[in-house]
Amino acid sequence: GAPAPDARRDRSPGLVVGLGDPVSDILVRLDDADLARRVFAKCGIDEPGGCLPVDSDADIQRLLTACGDEWVDGAGVPTATADEEDDSCEPSFCPGGSAANVCKGIANLSLGCDAAFVGMIGRDDVGRRYQSLLAAQNVRPVLLTTAPDDDVSSAQCLSLVERGGQRTMRTFLGASLRMQAGDFPADEAFGEAPRLLHVEGYTLYRPALAKQAMREAKQRGALVSLDLASFEVVRNCRAALVEILTEGHVDLLFANEDEAAELLRGDSDSEEGRAFQERRYSGEDEASTFSRRDADDAMRWMLRHCSFATVSLGARGCVSMDKAGSRGVAPGVRVPVVDTTGAGDAFTAGYLAAFLNGASPQACASAGCAVGTAAVQVLGAELSFAKWAELRTVVLGVVERDGEFRRARGTGADGEDEDGSRASHERAANEGASVEASVGA
Repeated sequence: GAPAPDARRDRSPGLVVGLGDPVSDILVRLDDADLARRVFAKCGIDEPGGCLPVDSDADIQRLLTACGDEWVDGAGVPTATADEEDDSCEPSFCPGGSAANVCKGIANLSLGCDAAFVGMIGRDDVGRRYQSLLAAQNVRPVLLTTAPDDDVSSAQCLSLVERGGQRTMRTFLGASLRMQAGDFPADEAFGEAPRLLHVEGYTLYRPALAKQAMREAKQRGALVSLDLASFEVVRNCRAALVEILTEGHVDLLFANEDEAAELLRGDSDSEEGRAFQERRYSGEDEASTFSRRDADDAMRWMLRHCSFATVSLGARGCVSMDKAGSRGVAPGVRVPVVDTTGAGDAFTAGYLAAFLNGASPQACASAGCAVGTAAVQVLGAELSFAKWAELRTVVLGVVERDGEFRRARGTGADGEDEDGSRASHERAANEGASVEASVGA
């Protein structure tokens, strides 16, 4: 096979392949509080918020019917339709799933990266629609179908979005769970020269599939990134996660603060885990909040097994570090939140697009926050092509300023400034992303 890639040196755009569950997102807006209460009551939802699985496609359809009975105005319906109070308004549909969302972002940022997405769909209209909509987002679908005698439906997620962005999700994974390690279509997905495989954390529930895809990517000289997806994944799949990391399959690791906290909470053997747990029981005022010290410990833990570690902190921005000690810090920007669906995936897309164009951790963090900030200001995990064009300019500006700064300092994407200073580097990169609030508006 090809020699193992050096994640800190071998940096250029190219083909990015995503692996995960091809989930059709069904988005329903509940802007009116009274309407939201009626819908939740009709659907039998006692505690709005969170994400729970359902047993079948019929359960999704039952919930949709309940929404329709309470006159739910579908997201994405033209304003004129809403003004006419047409009760036939339909919810909006978009091709979702964490890794697919990342691929859409990378493809639409158009910074030299092509994208393909691998998953399994059923032999139904839902799967066919998913394939068509994904292709329309400039991502090449590499979607396997279930066996001819298997009538399981394609994956769907109903997302009820209240004013302020809170989501109540009910998910049926269906056909996506049928994909196993032996099904992975390496040649079709990777072609001759893949640059990166991005794996969503939910794939850790099928660790043999995740490892097979990662091995195939490495054999072809590609890098591998992994997003931990949720703290439940870290908790439930810790053994598989640690095995994959210990075997050296992952180059870039992404976690949000909940996932990073779970990494440390579940490890009493490491110095970082013990320090985190001691702070939690110390009675310190900040002990209940995930702090920068916690994030630093989490990144050190992650960097035992990968070359780049990133922890996103929601509205507080993110931090990133590479194995050489180069750091990135990007602040959050206060903006109106419409829906947080896919915001973390948008962040990852922005980060990876900058990374594959040779940017430093600081510039990658700034690019990621710029794209993630735009994502929370729209309904669902899909920005318009016009918005992607604006964000392309922002991310490109961040990458170019980063390159100019490092050339002036005589440093590389993975090195410290010659005088050890980071403050001016942070300012230079963040200036490039300072328009993110207006871009997302």
